Amino acid sequence: MYRARIKDSGREVFAVQIDDKPAWYTDKHPLICSTCRAGVHGRGTYVKRNGASYRAHFALNPRTSHEATCPFNPVEFITSIARGAKGLAHVEDGVLKLTLPADVEDLAPQQQADPQLPPHAVTGQKIDTVAPLLPPLLNCAAKIARFLQLNAFDDKAVQRFKVQPHGHKDTIAWGRFCYGPSSAAYGDLFRRLDPDSPGRAPSHPVAVYGTVQRVHHDRKGRPFVFLADHTDLDGREFEVVLRSMHPTLIEPLTVGTHVLAVGSWGTFADGRVPQLRLFAQEAWQIAYWHTDEDTGSATQPVSPPALTARQRATERPARGASKRTPRSKGAGRRPAAPRRRTTPPPAPPPAAPAPPAETPDVPQRGPHPPVPPAPSADAPRTPPPAPVAPSAGSPAEQPPVPPRPSHPPLPASPPPLPKNRRLSGLSGWLERRRRRRS
Repeated sequence: MYRARIKDSGREVFAVQIDDKPAWYTDKHPLICSTCRAGVHGRGTYVKRNGASYRAHFALNPRTSHEATCPFNPVEFITSIARGAKGLAHVEDGVLKLTLPADVEDLAPQQQADPQLPPHAVTGQKIDTVAPLLPPLLNCAAKIARFLQLNAFDDKAVQRFKVQPHGHKDTIAWGRFCYGPSSAAYGDLFRRLDPDSPGRAPSHPVAVYGTVQRVHHDRKGRPFVFLADHTDLDGREFEVVLRSMHPTLIEPLTVGTHVLAVGSWGTFADGRVPQLRLFAQEAWQIAYWHTDEDTGSATQPVSPPALTARQRATERPARGASKRTPRSKGAGRRPAAPRRRTTPPPAPPPAAPAPPAETPDVPQRGPHPPVPPAPSADAPRTPPPAPVAPSAGSPAEQPPVPPRPSHPPLPASPPPLPKNRRLSGLSGWLERRRRRRS
């Protein structure tokens, strides 16, 4: 409790004042609960043997209990939790037993039915938007964690809550389901999840409670929070970190916010400091609330805004995008490079001047094959302008005429190469075949 009253005067006092040693604290004025007549006393900030540190608060006097209608009465609180648990919790001998599902996904809230459309006669309808409701089990767990936090996780209060894993007959302590806020509790979960540790990993969903100590951002600007900063674990340092690929799940968590996160917690030892961390994928995995130490009040646990279809389509695949991109680029480069390299090499072989020079002379004048090579050497010396026109117009009608010698230089020049290639193709092959048969 963070608020109480002086019994004689009824004046309200607050736990945040205790460490300053006010007169009502040093003079040991009798104090009572802020909502009932139960006797309480102030306790300054202290650290337990297990490493858990607690801020100043008010605790019940020995052999004292809250009135039945007081919200701090564990019996009344347990009864109210069981009523709203939808069959997931029941009370036995003053102890609340919370039933866990087999898997984390079973904690998800049921899909809500589509809203009914208004009657045709209705011309307008006002729709109020509210924060998304927590799943029944996470709602119960968050309220229990908030109740224990307001009571500074008093050992007697913690013992009133048990958890029954799916398929197990026996119950386990609350601290075996919800770890925190002590360093010993975080360290226990870290050892159980560490693959190099002999400890056995939990077979049921796990929750972690903590208060946001720091808020950082990764390289892509996404926020992540530290629920425990550099906690000591057997001489080593480790951190409790809550992250998400969806920034809207972490943005509501500011410094001082109380958080309960359930999911597949794991260890990460490749960074500067080992981490006990969770990547939240859905809004219902996170419950958070705030407390006002000045007034001693606490807000109701809520979850971050539910993810939209656009977020699921654009933010979730961010991990796989980097894997697909290199493959697509590499696949595009491989086929393109060989095509450019293979195209130039085949062009030079058909462009050789020897084969095309012999083919045009053989079909026209069979008995004089050696004549064309001789003039081919003299052809470049003769002026090409006059003979080129007649040779291109009628090469077949004037084979022995001087214009014919002007044709050999054409294969050496780049422009006529396509013509020679075509003439030396099918027509040349047919002519050579005709010669063999003759």
